[in-house]
Amino acid sequence: MADFITKDQLKSTVGKDVYGLKGSMAVLLAMSSKLGKKRIDFDSSVFISHSHKNSDLVEYLVAILTKLKITVYVDWMDDELTYPPAGKTAMKIKNMIYANKKFILLATNEGIESKWCNWELGIGDVHKYLEHIALLPVADNTGEWIGNEYLQIYPHIEKKYKSLEWDDEYNVIYPNGRKVNLIEWLKK
Repeated sequence: MADFITKDQLKSTVGKDVYGLKGSMAVLLAMSSKLGKKRIDFDSSVFISHSHKNSDLVEYLVAILTKLKITVYVDWMDDELTYPPAGKTAMKIKNMIYANKKFILLATNEGIESKWCNWELGIGDVHKYLEHIALLPVADNTGEWIGNEYLQIYPHIEKKYKSLEWDDEYNVIYPNGRKVNLIEWLKK
C-alpha cells in the first residue's frame, strides 16, 4: 500500500501563512475568505471525508488546500447540518460528494473504522472513481491499517520525499502505478 504520512508531518506542512496563522485559525480564515468568493474563483473543489476524531488534522488539510486555491467541503463547516445526524444529513453529504470535483478520504485509523467514512467512500466510488478520488493515508507516527485491503483499489496521495515541507513533491499514485502530481490532479 502507500507510504504513510505521519500526523506530525501533516501538521508541519502548513507552516505559517501570510497572516501568521496555523490550524483552526487558518480554517476560520479560509471560511471567511470564501464568503466573498464564488465557487468559480477557485481552481477546483474537494469533499474531505474524515473521522470527527481527526478534526485537528482536517484543519491542516483545509489550510493546505485553501493555499492551493482549492475550495473544500467539510461537514462540520456546513451551517445547514445539525447534530445529531439524521437522514437529512446523509442526503446533504451525498449531494456534496457529487457536487465537488474531487474526493479525498483522510485515511487515518479512526477514519477507516468510521461507518460514515466508509459510507462516504462508497458514494465517492460511485461518483468519482477512478480519476477524482484519492486516499491520504495518515498514521500516528508509524504503521498501516490491516484488514482493509479493499482500499488498495483506490489512488492514494504519497509524499515523494520524507521532508516536512508541503510543496509539489506529492503525487497521486494509481493502483496501476501511474503517478500524477498532486497539484495537477487537484486542478484537472
